[in-house]
Amino acid sequence: MAAADVLFYVLETQDSASRLHFVCKLVQKIWHQNRQCDIFCQQSSELAALDEAIWQYKPDAFIPHSVAQSLPAPIQLWEGQANSACQDVLLNLHPNFPESFQVYQRTIEVLDQSPELIQRGRERWKKYKSLGFEPILHKIS
Repeated sequence: MAAADVLFYVLETQDSASRLHFVCKLVQKIWHQNRQCDIFCQQSSELAALDEAIWQYKPDAFIPHSVAQSLPAPIQLWEGQANSACQDVLLNLHPNFPESFQVYQRTIEVLDQSPELIQRGRERWKKYKSLGFEPILHKIS
């Protein structure tokens, strides 16, 4: 199964808290669409911050999620790549190219204006293009 689409969301800010808030909003939307999602994080501190942010996103709206399938949930957070892919939505917050992205129906990249994220994002954009995919860009103000 080939990935149906690759989406890049680029925020106008360089504020990591704004990026985290946007990711939570996106995760809630994915869950409300009854989809499953694997979220790739670079390191355990990023994963812990995201886990906490999802818990606190909207106190009256629980988003069922888990870390590395420690519990069955439609949203799974991973340090690095998933051990067992959900094959629906991949939300890549890791700076490296997700080699397993083609098993997912949709791949989402979320960047802000920090120089490293923009540079690494450009590299991943070029890699998707070289593999025959046409990423769709969404600029978020």
